[in-house]
Amino acid sequence: MFEVLKSSPLFSGLDNIEINALIDNVLHQIRNFANKEVLAYSGEKVERAMILLEGKLQGEMIDFAGNSLKIEEIDPPQMVAAAFLYGPQSVFPVNLSALSDGKMLIIFKKDFTQLLSSDHRVLNNYLNIVSGKAQFLSRKITFLSFKTIKEKIAYYLLNHLKTGSLVVTLYQSQKGLAEMFGVARPSLARTIGEMEDEQLIRWERNQVVILNLKLLQAILGK
Repeated sequence: MFEVLKSSPLFSGLDNIEINALIDNVLHQIRNFANKEVLAYSGEKVERAMILLEGKLQGEMIDFAGNSLKIEEIDPPQMVAAAFLYGPQSVFPVNLSALSDGKMLIIFKKDFTQLLSSDHRVLNNYLNIVSGKAQFLSRKITFLSFKTIKEKIAYYLLNHLKTGSLVVTLYQSQKGLAEMFGVARPSLARTIGEMEDEQLIRWERNQVVILNLKLLQAILGK
């Protein structure tokens, strides 16, 4: 477990002995979960810190019509709902469910506060995690404000484009992207085909080549 925690952003800069001492000084438990299990529902109170040790989770929003929009996939050794542990509205903003079997480390809020106060490095790491999540959610809100699939694709590609490169590496399938965009997979595939016909991009299996950067930026009014 401690090898996994050493890779966690929360314990960045600490060695196994230091992590072991911190964990041993607070009440904690290991929770196992099964594939497709719902671990929390939107609006449910966040009462404990959670660090994913094994498996994969996803956060998704369900609208009144029953449509699902994937917000985020969570891999080890990330914290779960880190930005919602404290504050007057400390509730899960989305449904949290498992994409595979796995397990997580659980530390209740009071004990987690004690852990944070016992080592300034962990406190600083936690603040960085929360800030990063706030920035991620800000980008997600911007993304969801786009009305067309072409705008969503353009925004996604431009935000994953590295300086000096015109190639974006894909880490998700078209199915995964469609879920993240909140659109049907055939609609996404059709729009990709249209953008290829317009010589904007060339969509390959594991990457997208930007053929006309200026026109792609123009889609977003940049």
